[in-house]
Amino acid sequence: MKRSDIAKEYQWDLTTLFKDQKAFEKQYQVARSLLEKLTAKQGTITKTKDAFIQFMNDQETFSRYLDNLSSYANMCADVMPEDQVVQNNRSLTMKLYQDCLEKLNFVDLELIANKAVVEIYLADDDCKDFRYPIDEIFRTIPHRLNEREEMLMAQVNELMVNPSEIYDALRLEFEPVTIGGEELFLNEATYTEFLKHPVHDVRKQAFTHLFQEYKRYDNAFAKMLGSHAYGQVLNAKIRHFDSALDASLFEDGADRSLFDKVLHMANVKYQQPLHDYFAFRKEYLKLEEQHTYDILLPLAESEQQNYSIEECYDILHKALKPLGDEYLELLNQAKKEHWVDYMTHTGKRSGAYSGGSYDSNPFVLMNFTGGYDSLSTLAHELGHSMHSYYSHKNNRPMLANYRIFVAEVASTVNEILLNKYLLSTSDDEAYKAYILTNLLEQLVGTLYRQPMYAQFELDLHTFIEKGEPVSSGKLTEDFLNISRNYFGSSVIVDDLEKYKCFYVPHFYYNFYVYKYTLGMSVALSFVKKILSGDTADYMKFLSKGGSESPIDELVNSGVDPRNDQVYDDAFTFFKETLEECKELMM
Repeated sequence: MKRSDIAKEYQWDLTTLFKDQKAFEKQYQVARSLLEKLTAKQGTITKTKDAFIQFMNDQETFSRYLDNLSSYANMCADVMPEDQVVQNNRSLTMKLYQDCLEKLNFVDLELIANKAVVEIYLADDDCKDFRYPIDEIFRTIPHRLNEREEMLMAQVNELMVNPSEIYDALRLEFEPVTIGGEELFLNEATYTEFLKHPVHDVRKQAFTHLFQEYKRYDNAFAKMLGSHAYGQVLNAKIRHFDSALDASLFEDGADRSLFDKVLHMANVKYQQPLHDYFAFRKEYLKLEEQHTYDILLPLAESEQQNYSIEECYDILHKALKPLGDEYLELLNQAKKEHWVDYMTHTGKRSGAYSGGSYDSNPFVLMNFTGGYDSLSTLAHELGHSMHSYYSHKNNRPMLANYRIFVAEVASTVNEILLNKYLLSTSDDEAYKAYILTNLLEQLVGTLYRQPMYAQFELDLHTFIEKGEPVSSGKLTEDFLNISRNYFGSSVIVDDLEKYKCFYVPHFYYNFYVYKYTLGMSVALSFVKKILSGDTADYMKFLSKGGSESPIDELVNSGVDPRNDQVYDDAFTFFKETLEECKELMM
């Protein structure tokens, strides 16, 4: 299907961002001029309070323009990749972004060099909006180098090959999977589909053929992963952090105790319910042996429900009703104002996301097929969009962007509310089984699998910090031991499983994965409040944007991620969902 074949009502309306190409080009030129004006202010931005305020406001305006331009260019490119004007727009905005990084790199250093006078300015009410962003800059002072050293570090980083980029660029060739005499293509994308195949030999083939290839290059992968971790350890050491983990946590204002708590809850305190889940799978599926390549075998048949876009909105209205009339009206607005680009067509980007800028309404890209997955995806992405809407509505641009640390909370709240609604209103046991088993898989993935990955990531960096060699043998044996502890006695962990440590891209993301567990746990805490009639805290959270540190945002919205109860409730929810599933299906 071509984009021109799709009705306008099922396409997003980007004219709310830029009316036409001429409007885009006009703002691009204004942004270019403003960048030059900002660059010319070097050495003067703290001379007087008025000069300081003017610079901060102008910098905010430039960021606003850049956000508009890049959002528009990227969204257009995601649905019209062959359009040369669109590609040129994207190139222009990427160049503008790079020029911004280069030309405005003096700002933080100049503010720090004049910290005393800046703090005097910040004490006045007309500078109060600048306090949090600049306090975040000042917070980095103990971990900054002098100007010459920072310049050298930047140059070295440019020259160094990034192991994660090599990993992304690698294209391994895998032996095909044979089904009924036909050879089928195997890669990282098709692998998970083969693991859902009802025939044991097909699943085993996919697993064996994939990880034999990773084994073949194990020393190269170990070198890449070790080099990446070594770079993080070295950077942390140079910047006076106790460890690479501490350096990563510092960005979110978190500390080691929070990270340790998440891992302890999943990997120790509540590990038994996970093992119970795997035992239930083995029993229900009547498997004599259950291997790691069997754990994606569906517990329930794919549901046959097929929804129109209009039916999806009707369901979401009912499922999200506890969030209040204003929230529901925004759902109407999203549909009426064409926030969403629904349909799959030639050249369109796969997957789904929520985007947009401060000056636009939110936008959603998805590939609608009509099944439960599409309904759930729409709920998820509109959750992101509503978070952005409220953040932008209640904060000026420099305080509007929420951190990745809390980015998945709002989307997950919508998904959980949707699942609870569907389960409470359906009389179809097969459909309920499908929803429950999908929910269980999601909970296993976020509450359990990510902390397991986080443990390996921690071990990897600890080996380097202790000066121990990071060989393929050392990494794969460590991952194998962690995996056996994770799966428990009802799952056979084959030796090839240990090479999965080279397959997981998250290990190049610098201690990101534990945030999935935290996000799910926080979302479940908010859902508990919402369903008890308390939406005030959640709406407060949606409205905070980036006006506080992520942890302060949550604490001040009634959910403290440092509190054991948040995780106790989340893992209890998993146990209860598992029991509900057993009662329905056994």
